[in-house]
Amino acid sequence: MSAHDATRLRYLVAALWLGGLVAVGAIGAPTAFMVVPQKMLAAEVASRMFHAMALAGVACAGILLAFERAREPTLARSRPLLLVAAALALDILGEFGVVPRLLAAAASGAADAGLWHVAASAVYLAQTACVLVYVWTLPQH
Repeated sequence: MSAHDATRLRYLVAALWLGGLVAVGAIGAPTAFMVVPQKMLAAEVASRMFHAMALAGVACAGILLAFERAREPTLARSRPLLLVAAALALDILGEFGVVPRLLAAAASGAADAGLWHVAASAVYLAQTACVLVYVWTLPQH
């Protein structure tokens, strides 16, 4: 694969990842809660979208990490590599750390469900910000 093709593929994967994050977070999940009258059913629909996006995020991060490592094999702490690694870590933290607690709290009607929702939203927003900064700075590296 030529360097030009690798650059194009990096752009494509990063754009798909960012687009998916924004589509699910800003369009899909809010629409589920607007359209589905039963709150828990809407939450299940949104949860499935977020889960699919988390899996897609792992795949996108894996591809981008491989490209970044190949691009700068001696620079383990390059900014692009760190942005992708941070987004991946936030993806995993959200999917396996925060979201299960949110779903359990919401299903049981626990008082802290709102706090878990804020935590999940913050992790998702931070992940999106990492990917956005990565995409924004792609022309520079």
